[in-house]
Amino acid sequence: MSGVTDEIASEALKHFATPKNYGEMADAVGVGIGYDSATSNYATIYLKLSGQKIENAKYVAHGSEDIVILGSIFTEMIEGDSLQNAIERAKELEKEVQAAYDAIEPPKVDLSKPEGEQVEAVSTESQDAANIVLTAFKAAVRHIERKEEGIVEDHFKISIAKRCPYSNSDCALSAH
Repeated sequence: MSGVTDEIASEALKHFATPKNYGEMADAVGVGIGYDSATSNYATIYLKLSGQKIENAKYVAHGSEDIVILGSIFTEMIEGDSLQNAIERAKELEKEVQAAYDAIEPPKVDLSKPEGEQVEAVSTESQDAANIVLTAFKAAVRHIERKEEGIVEDHFKISIAKRCPYSNSDCALSAH
């Protein structure tokens, strides 16, 4: 199993050291922003289509290194694919992200500690980074659809929805 883990770590390091498809795209037909209102981290995905094929995909990240890595991997994965296939792949990845949120163990509570230190910190940074990238893609697709409906806007922004590790409810969900 460590061989697979080493391979994943090596691939992640490559994308972090030399991100693919990083930067803005002036002639994008779809521009979507995935935003985490809790941390102000975000990714912007730019899509250029040729018919229904993704001719070019770029991204910009603000936040963790995970967003840079996952933006690079995701845009490389969808570039050259049909828009419909990319949407289906993103939906499958969203299911995996939700499963990763659901797998987070509830935090330990120690009432003997002072207030503010009683609940163990739980990190969702990796899940949030994937969620941000996939939400940015979803927003870019929605931007394209809205343009086809005659709505003129520079981009479409969606705040991510995530599972709070402290409850069974969504932390935030809104679209702009």
